[in-house]
Amino acid sequence: CLQVQRGSQPCAAELCAVRGLFSASPLALSKLRVPHVKALSRVLFLTPRLPALLLRHRLRSHVLEIQQLDRALVRLGPRELSEEELRAACYLRGLNSTHLSAGECRAWLEQWLGLSCRLQASEVSLLANSLVLLSLNYTRAR
Repeated sequence: CLQVQRGSQPCAAELCAVRGLFSASPLALSKLRVPHVKALSRVLFLTPRLPALLLRHRLRSHVLEIQQLDRALVRLGPRELSEEELRAACYLRGLNSTHLSAGECRAWLEQWLGLSCRLQASEVSLLANSLVLLSLNYTRAR
């Protein structure tokens, strides 16, 4: 987190190295504080105005759905996407690709897919937080 605050961006391997921390308290999705869950929900354009139990369930379902899309996209091959589809895929995963080249979008998406497809459903909290961690300083870190 300190690296991200200083303007750098973690790589997928660094996030995988801490995956165990996100499966247990206090970083498991079921243990995250409500403001944290609301913030993650906003990143995915989900309404944060639900009771905590429903909010966590909706966030978990949405992130797992993205993970299923990621696995399908890996089978298809991300290189098969048009530029418009590529930008939409990045946007769905939390990256504002407006000022990025198609190559930068593709590199980010491939990094994301590498992380997403390595994680288990029990590591959904890491995947949800990675939406922010991998997107936040992407253009600054390059």
